[in-house]
Amino acid sequence: MAESFAQPILSNHQLTKLKEHKYASINNAFLDPYMNHFWLWLVQRVPAWIHPNTLTVGGLVVNALTTLILIYYSPDAKTPAPTWTYFLCGLGIFIYQTLDALDGKHARRTNTSSPLGELFDHGCDALSTMLVTVGVCVTVNLGTDIWWLCFYAFSAEAVFYLAHWQTYVTGTLQFGKFDVTELQFACIFCHLLSTVGGAEFWTAPLPVVNVMPQTFTIWFMVIGVLGSVFLKASIILKGGPGRNGSAVGNMSILSPLFPLAFVLYSAYYVFTRSPETVAEHPLLFVFAFGVVMSKITDRLVIAHMTQNEMKLLDSAYIVPLVMMGRIYWGAFLWIPDHIFLWALLLHASVDIAVYCVRTCTQIRDHLNIRVFSMSPVPSTAAQNRNNAWNQSPSKRGGGGIPARINVGGSSRATPSSPLSARAPIQR
Repeated sequence: MAESFAQPILSNHQLTKLKEHKYASINNAFLDPYMNHFWLWLVQRVPAWIHPNTLTVGGLVVNALTTLILIYYSPDAKTPAPTWTYFLCGLGIFIYQTLDALDGKHARRTNTSSPLGELFDHGCDALSTMLVTVGVCVTVNLGTDIWWLCFYAFSAEAVFYLAHWQTYVTGTLQFGKFDVTELQFACIFCHLLSTVGGAEFWTAPLPVVNVMPQTFTIWFMVIGVLGSVFLKASIILKGGPGRNGSAVGNMSILSPLFPLAFVLYSAYYVFTRSPETVAEHPLLFVFAFGVVMSKITDRLVIAHMTQNEMKLLDSAYIVPLVMMGRIYWGAFLWIPDHIFLWALLLHASVDIAVYCVRTCTQIRDHLNIRVFSMSPVPSTAAQNRNNAWNQSPSKRGGGGIPARINVGGSSRATPSSPLSARAPIQR
C-alpha cells in the first residue's frame, strides 16, 4: 500500500501541472470583510524575513499545544478541567485563525507565493480542524455522550474533506456566509463560556426553557453539518468544467468518494462493534482516525492541484484495517486497548509526517524554492559555476579563495534581498 521510498510521490506530469496551478476562491463569509481590516493592519507589522510557511506552521503548533493542554486535564472529555485551560484553548484558536489569515497576505506582500504555500496552508488546516473539533468536544463535555462526540468529530472532518472535494470538481474553493471564520468564533465562544461558567455550565438546565446548553450545541451542530453536506454535495453532483461535467482536467468527480467512505465506514464499524474501547478512550479513537482523515484530505488537495485522480490504496488505511481486523478475527486482544490505540496513532502520525516531508521536498526541488527561509535560491548557472570551481585542481589542493556561493542553497548563503524570487503564483 505504501509508496515505495525508491519512487517519488509525484510524477513528472503532476509536477508540471502543479507548477501551472493557480489558486482560485470565492469568499462570501459574513465576518471576513470586518476581520480583514485587522488582518491587513497586522500583516504590515510582520517582519519581511519571516517566511509565510513559518506563520502557517506556527498557527498549527499553537493550536496543537493549547488543545493538548486541555486534553491533559480532561482525557475523557468529561472530567472538569481548570478554567484557564478553556481560555487558553480559545486563545489558541484565535492565534491560529490570525496566522492562517496572515500567511497568504504575507506571501503576496513578499512575493513568495507558491503552490507549496497553498499545500502547507490546507495541510495544516486539515490537522487543525481535528484539533479545534476535539477541543470543543472537551469544553462542551461531550464525553458524557460518546455518540455525539464521535458524530461531531467525524462530521467536522468530513465537511472539510467535502469542501476540498468541491474544489477538486469546480477548481474554486468556495466559502459560504457562515463558514470557517464564523465557526472558529463560535468555538472560541464555547471556550469562553466554559471559562466563565466552568464545565458544569453545559450540563445544567437553563431557566425557563429547562434545556441544557449542551443540547442546544448538539442541535446547532447537527443542523450545520446537514446544511453543509447538502450544499457541498449538490455542487459536486452538478459536475465540473471538464468534458461531460467531469472535474477540472477531465477527472472523475467520484474518485474522492472511496477514501472518505472507507474511513467513515471503518470508524462506524469500530464504534458499533467495540463500543467499550471507544467509550474508555474516546479521544485516542478520534485522534487515530482524525490523522488518517487529515492525510486523505492532503492527498485530495494534491490531486486537485496536480489535476490527477486520487489513488484507491494508501498506507494510512493500515489504521482502520488493523482496527477492524482486530475486532473481526479477535486478533491482538492480549494488547491493552489504550496501548493498541496509541500504537495506531503513532503509525498514522509517522505516516502523514513522512508523506508530507517527502512531498514538500519534491515540490521544493522542482520549483527551486525554499520552504522556511526567505534567502533567495542561487541560480542554476551560479551553482554550476561553483560546482566547476569546487572541482578545480586548486580547490582539490586546498588553495584558492573560499567560495562565496553556498552550493545547494543553504540558509547560510548571503541574500541580496530579504525577499525571495519565487514566481508570483497566488497563495
